[in-house]
Amino acid sequence: MIEKIGQGLKYPPLKSEVNKKIPKYLFWEHKDCFDTWDVSLFSTKDPSKRGMMSLIKTTQPIKGRPTPYILVQMLLSKPRKQGLGTKMLDYAQNFSKRNGCEGRFYLCADPQFTPNEAPHIFYRKYGMNTGCIEDDKKIDTFIREGKNATIKDLQHMKMYYPPIPSVEKQESKQPKKSLWQILNISKLLRKF
Repeated sequence: MIEKIGQGLKYPPLKSEVNKKIPKYLFWEHKDCFDTWDVSLFSTKDPSKRGMMSLIKTTQPIKGRPTPYILVQMLLSKPRKQGLGTKMLDYAQNFSKRNGCEGRFYLCADPQFTPNEAPHIFYRKYGMNTGCIEDDKKIDTFIREGKNATIKDLQHMKMYYPPIPSVEKQESKQPKKSLWQILNISKLLRKF
């Protein structure tokens, strides 16, 4: 009897079960009127696990050339240390590939919202760098020693994925002199 009914239906009943598993996490992406993509992460197993981030396509001067990048303007995940941040950075990397940035993205690591646990260590473990040898070594020391960095240890700094070529900080103790100052000094030296 069921077979006779099934023959007249536009979509007859399935004879075997469909074996599709629901993924553990779902992403929702929305582009607003300011060319910002808001991305939300939801857990299908535990509604208390969630994340949010905002992404913007931009450029960064790398080796003196403007290079297309995705800026992760904001990244939040709750609860922390559950792998949600890593999933969101993976999403940012894939989003970057889809939007012509070849997997490149950067963000501003800021310990302001978690002053007792700076996010720099998490981003460095993900594979990001600051582009400054001294800052990267400082973060690596915290990782090697298994210590948490605080807002007193690490300040607001840009971090890049994939890592950009590092340079040393060039802090001169004397301010740079203008050409006019150099010429005036040479006039004084000639008098002696």
